[in-house]
Amino acid sequence: MNVTGVGKKCLGVMALFLTVALLMTAGPVLAQTGQGAPQDMMDESAPAREFDQPTLEKFAAAATDLRDIRGEYAQKLQGVQDQEQAMDIQREMGEKMVHAVQQKGLNVETYNEIANQLAVDPQLQRRIEALMN
Repeated sequence: MNVTGVGKKCLGVMALFLTVALLMTAGPVLAQTGQGAPQDMMDESAPAREFDQPTLEKFAAAATDLRDIRGEYAQKLQGVQDQEQAMDIQREMGEKMVHAVQQKGLNVETYNEIANQLAVDPQLQRRIEALMN
């Protein structure tokens, strides 16, 4: 996968999908605890975090799974007219995405951190690209 241009945009979209999915599934819990949505999920003033090779391998495997899950659920959403049904499908997709990330041995915060850093770190992009090929 070429992580420049379209590929880079796809990885950013994966992070966005996962973040949205998490917010959809975490919303009721956050509301019950009185907490709001996470503040500044990516603080641009924070120094870039270094990720070890095993973590990046887990990320690459999870990113591949998320791409497949999105494809599967895009087909399920085609032609769905009922907004409630579409939201149920999206919620199910979000839960499946979270589970896929966790199954690879990552927490969602780490996955999102790596995905966000990909947008600004060419060296990290090359490392992930090599793992996804």
